Amino acid sequence: METKKITNLEELINQTKQNLKDTGYSSTSLCVHGKIWRELSEYLSSKGIASYAPVNGLDYLHYKINYPEILERTLTHDERDFIRAIRFLNEYQENGAIPSALPRRRIIWDSETESLREEFEVFCQKNLNSRSTVKSRMYAASRFMQVVLIDKQVKVEKINAKTISEYAAGLSGYSKATATVHLAGLRFFFRFLYEKGYVKADVSPFVPRLHGATGEKIPHILSEDDVRKLLDSIDRGNPIGKRNYAILLMAALLGMRDSDITNLTFSNLDWEKNSITFFQKKTSRMVKLPLLPAVGEALIDYLKYGRPQTDSSYVFVKHKAPFEKAVSFYCVMSVCISNAGISVGKNVSHGLHILRHTLASELVRQGEAYSTVSAILGHSGIGSTDAYTHIDLDGLLKCALELQEVTSHE
Repeated sequence: METKKITNLEELINQTKQNLKDTGYSSTSLCVHGKIWRELSEYLSSKGIASYAPVNGLDYLHYKINYPEILERTLTHDERDFIRAIRFLNEYQENGAIPSALPRRRIIWDSETESLREEFEVFCQKNLNSRSTVKSRMYAASRFMQVVLIDKQVKVEKINAKTISEYAAGLSGYSKATATVHLAGLRFFFRFLYEKGYVKADVSPFVPRLHGATGEKIPHILSEDDVRKLLDSIDRGNPIGKRNYAILLMAALLGMRDSDITNLTFSNLDWEKNSITFFQKKTSRMVKLPLLPAVGEALIDYLKYGRPQTDSSYVFVKHKAPFEKAVSFYCVMSVCISNAGISVGKNVSHGLHILRHTLASELVRQGEAYSTVSAILGHSGIGSTDAYTHIDLDGLLKCALELQEVTSHE
């Protein structure tokens, strides 16, 4: 006889917690997960949801940590805790127990579908610039293939408007932003199927579009005072502080992405011509930026008095042996925001992109042409700046901070 699943969230949390305790999880782990579950309960209550289902957990993760989009980068410790806490609830609700180690769900592909996946992956790598976009498109196609081709046993050539409509209905539990990204991946996948002759007609137009869910989300920006508080919060008397200060200045004054700062090498710096030249990771385009005096001074301070002794070709490295290239500086910005006492909201990413958005918004506000803003930030297209036109706030960080203003953050 099949055991009835627990849908009452309070009961589910209590039983999951007891199961973790019986399994041998530490009191610290129980405390961390308990806090997350309380926040989950408050979140669902605010939306009028009385019973719990896994889709509610996914919705909460998207609200709290922008899941699953964050899987495109290395997760922070806190983000892993959030994901693990929801997985525990889902696992206990489904099976009535939590194993000592939660296995990743493995999908068993038949040879025909596996071959199709591999061909699509090659197609993505050939036609898309960004690795994260390739991963996003692969995720959307893989989920569709799993649900439609494997679980429902629908043949590729039989995919039609009805198939797509039924599948899209299953995304109703996702947030609008997540569903939009997923549906975009499906359109790309269906165009691939048509181009390669797997289907006789292009079915991509049958994929529904969610109005108002495009990339026109208003970016979060900081005020001039907040930027100064952020810089002031950094202790430049120690090596890590010198590194972090240089990183934040590059994001604030040059609009560089986290990935491009992470991948910056000494060969990208031209001290004689006062320029920084590099291939953007996201767009695979060459970008040349001025090495502003404030940025140059911060870099020199870090390289002479802060950077560990290492032969690494990367400018910024980890400050723990073996002093390798850092994976991401998301945590740097998050910690600095916290230390500065700046509030940016629960559902806002705390990464370096906030400083990039701030610079872009100020450029637009000062009347710079879209083409100029796109060139400075290395956008793949002028349309990428559209979201910034929604912002018209005075007193933002000036685009070219005077040297004496920057050096006053001692």
